[in-house]
Amino acid sequence: MPSAFVNQLIQVAADECAYFGDGAKKEYESSVFKRVGEYWTKLAKHPPYSSWAGYNGRSGVKFDKNGNVSSNKNQPWSAAFISYVMSVAGADKKFSYAPSHSVYIVKALEQAKKTKPTEEFIARRHKTYTPKLGDLIACERKPSIDPNFDTYKSYVAAGQYEAHCDIVTEVHDKFVITIGGNVKNSVTRKKWPLDGNKMIGNHDPGSSTSGVICIIENGL
Repeated sequence: MPSAFVNQLIQVAADECAYFGDGAKKEYESSVFKRVGEYWTKLAKHPPYSSWAGYNGRSGVKFDKNGNVSSNKNQPWSAAFISYVMSVAGADKKFSYAPSHSVYIVKALEQAKKTKPTEEFIARRHKTYTPKLGDLIACERKPSIDPNFDTYKSYVAAGQYEAHCDIVTEVHDKFVITIGGNVKNSVTRKKWPLDGNKMIGNHDPGSSTSGVICIIENGL
C-alpha cells in the first residue's frame, strides 16, 4: 500500500492537473499564469533560489495587439512544479528542491551507488525496475545528446543538464500514468506503456527523441 505521503503527493499533483484542465489551459492564460507564479514563489523560499521570486506563466511571453502569443521564451518551470508538489505534499527537507531537475537526478544517481543509501530518493535503471506510485521518471530533453543512468552525471558536469521529470500517479497492468508540469505549456498527464516484464520503454511516450535517464524511487 502507498504511504500517506505518496497518497498526498498524488492528490496534490492531480489537483494541479485539474486546475490546468489536464493540459487544456496554457501557462500564459489569465486563469493559470499566476498559479505558475506560485510554483516559483514556493521554490524561492529556499535561500539558494530566492532570485526566482516573481516569475510566473507569462515571464518571457509576449502578446500581439490582438492578445495572441507572439513569442514565448518563458523560463521552463517543470522542476519548479515538481518542487512545489513535493513541498505541499510534505516532503520537507527530504527532497532536493531546485529549478533544475538535474539537481535531484544527480543526487538520486549518487545514492544508487551507495551500499547503504542515506536518502529517500534513489535512482533505478528503467529496464530492471517497475515504476510504482510516487516515483519520478526522468528523461533528457535535448535531442542532440543521449545521457543515461551511467552517463548523465558526466553530462551535467559538462553543462548539459537538460532533463524533465514526471510523477507516477497511477499504476495499471499494462501502463502507468504520470503528471508533469510545463508539458506542452501546461500540467498534463502521460500514458507510459509497460512491456511484458512491467518495464517502461526507452523514451518519453510524448517524444521519440527524449530518452529515459532513470526512474527515481520514492522511499517516503
